[in-house]
Amino acid sequence: MKIPFLSERPTRFALLSLLALGAYTEAQACPCGCVKVCVDNLADRAPLRPGAYSVNFRYDTIDQDERNSGAHAHFLAYHKILTGTIETQLAGQTWSIAVPRINRIVRSNIAPTVPIPNPVNTRQEVIGLGDISVTTRFAWSDYTVIAGVKLPTGTDDMTLNVSRRYLQPGTGSTDLILGLRRDYSATDDRPQCFWQLGAQGAVFSDANFRPGTTLTATAGVRYELASPLAFSLQTTALRQFRDKNTMAAAGYTAYAEDLETAAFSTHLAAGLTYKLAANTSTYVYYSRSLKNNNLADKPNGAEVNVVHSTDVWSFGLTHSF
Repeated sequence: MKIPFLSERPTRFALLSLLALGAYTEAQACPCGCVKVCVDNLADRAPLRPGAYSVNFRYDTIDQDERNSGAHAHFLAYHKILTGTIETQLAGQTWSIAVPRINRIVRSNIAPTVPIPNPVNTRQEVIGLGDISVTTRFAWSDYTVIAGVKLPTGTDDMTLNVSRRYLQPGTGSTDLILGLRRDYSATDDRPQCFWQLGAQGAVFSDANFRPGTTLTATAGVRYELASPLAFSLQTTALRQFRDKNTMAAAGYTAYAEDLETAAFSTHLAAGLTYKLAANTSTYVYYSRSLKNNNLADKPNGAEVNVVHSTDVWSFGLTHSF
């Protein structure tokens, strides 16, 4: 059962989310784990003046058809995530709301065998609203504090052919997310750079599924190639703790604990930003998984399936007014 969003008075550390596109963006996807979109484009955007607005549209495309060489190689998937974010300045803080649209195509590719000469393959497409997030950023000394909440707005009770809870458009949980960031301006000896630490964990979840807590550490640099073109390079380390899943309802396979979700992974992302006008810019990023280490106990000691962190292309447009 979903628990409604907190009705108590919001504070700086309770109403917010790191999932807005201006900070770290996470896109959960499977079929055999979670894809993390480790891209940060906050340094590409100028600070908003009081009363101004900024809109950001971003499209993430995740092709897992080539990467499913692990435990469930017969499950193939393609994910398309479109997220719209609007930001504004209120009381000296940047507030934003991000609304994702999830489109996932999952199919099986089971080869004939002697015991099963004519296997039944399936194809299923899931389209729907994802989990909305509300965010804020504010200055603290030389740092930027990012905090937020991810709301359980996405559907999380669909009956799917591939019984994985994280294939749902939403997780069914209300997640609290905190982050700390430090930006360094460019100098004669150093390009513009930043580092950021983040944590996301469910504070409320349904009776059967609780997504695992995620810890992230990101560092990046930004080079001005030639006005109006800039190049960004970022690296991220991500610790994904195990999901808790006791789903046993009709249409699902029961997992006492999902062994496919606990991992430590590293990622590298490179991107280009082009300034179309004074208040408008477009960007493209390519994010690649470098290494995945299994942190869930498995009898055979196998590593986490490489589809946990597959390659991701991200395209976006930002405009302020």
